[in-house]
Amino acid sequence: KTTKFLSKINKIWSVAGLPNLWEFNVYHKKLYKYFHRFLTVCIFIFIILEITAFFTQSSLSDRQSNDLLIFSLSHLVLINYYIVIEYHKKKLKDLIFKLCTSLKNVYNDPDVQMRMIKKSSYYTIAHLVTVSVSLSSYGFDGLMEVIHSDGSFITVVTGWPDTEDNSALANLMRFIIYIIWWIFMIRVTAAITVIIMITISLSHQYKNLQSYFYSLNEIFQDSCDENDLTEKEDKYVEALKVGIKLHSDTLWCTKQCQVTCSSVISGQILITVSVLCLLMLQMVNSERTLTNVLTIITTSSAVLTSSGFVMWNAGDITIEAALVPTAMFSSGWQHCRGSTSERVRKLLFVAMTQGQKHIFLRSFGVVEISYTSYVSIMKSSYSAFSFLY
Repeated sequence: KTTKFLSKINKIWSVAGLPNLWEFNVYHKKLYKYFHRFLTVCIFIFIILEITAFFTQSSLSDRQSNDLLIFSLSHLVLINYYIVIEYHKKKLKDLIFKLCTSLKNVYNDPDVQMRMIKKSSYYTIAHLVTVSVSLSSYGFDGLMEVIHSDGSFITVVTGWPDTEDNSALANLMRFIIYIIWWIFMIRVTAAITVIIMITISLSHQYKNLQSYFYSLNEIFQDSCDENDLTEKEDKYVEALKVGIKLHSDTLWCTKQCQVTCSSVISGQILITVSVLCLLMLQMVNSERTLTNVLTIITTSSAVLTSSGFVMWNAGDITIEAALVPTAMFSSGWQHCRGSTSERVRKLLFVAMTQGQKHIFLRSFGVVEISYTSYVSIMKSSYSAFSFLY
């Protein structure tokens, strides 16, 4: 089921413009590749046009100036998500295959698997909905400006066309820019769902490990004679070695997750703090119109949920990894006797010592990602706003 689920998700990632991250290539046609390369060029031109607006647009309202600052700064960070995925595509492909196929072939708890798939689906859909609502609110705001104020359909301020230009060509260009913005954000959303998917899979792999070690107790459940007990001891030792190897492979996956995902997580934290500060400033200074409030609320929700989905799941990795040594200790080693017991205790001592090391993901190389750090970042956003305002 995990393989089928990942295959479907990979198709969505590929349609969104990300590189193939699964063992089977989804789209082979050159036309598809050329089309997405063209869209990538359009996205980079879009971001360049945003930056040039700082030098060419001289008659912006306070709201437009604030939007320009929010979008240009955040988009410069967001475009790096796609670049990071492209740069680490081989490592990400190996990591996803290891987590969702190789390790599952050794042991797979169906209950843990179903919870992982459900959680991944819910988080992916929720993230897509919040981003879509936020983008739609800006489109609605621009449309209301055209209908009620006889203004222009301005969603994102760019270097061209000028905000006061109401010609047909300028309006067409603004609509095209809005479409490109959607394409860009769909690609960014897909990149974030890659990180969400990996962190959820990793936290549930630690749950899978716990289930495996607890299941070793079943080896000794039935009553048996002396010969059967010796046979079961040998079976337990071999199964324990398999579990320790699974734990070692999972730790490798955690290190790979740190290498491939930390840049996106760090960028998400940076965007959260800066965008929330600017949105609070906009809330204080802008008019209290329905469309203004709607865009601020939807954008804040999109930023908070996207950061939350990434950081909460990264925090789950720490929580679930810390429970593995307890599962190892409860695996049934006490049933072994004599020299077998001595060997098992030595194996468990080494494995539990390794398992008791604090496992966590870092952002910016120093900040531990957890539920606590998520709350701290929310507080720091308000503190920074209070200091600046």
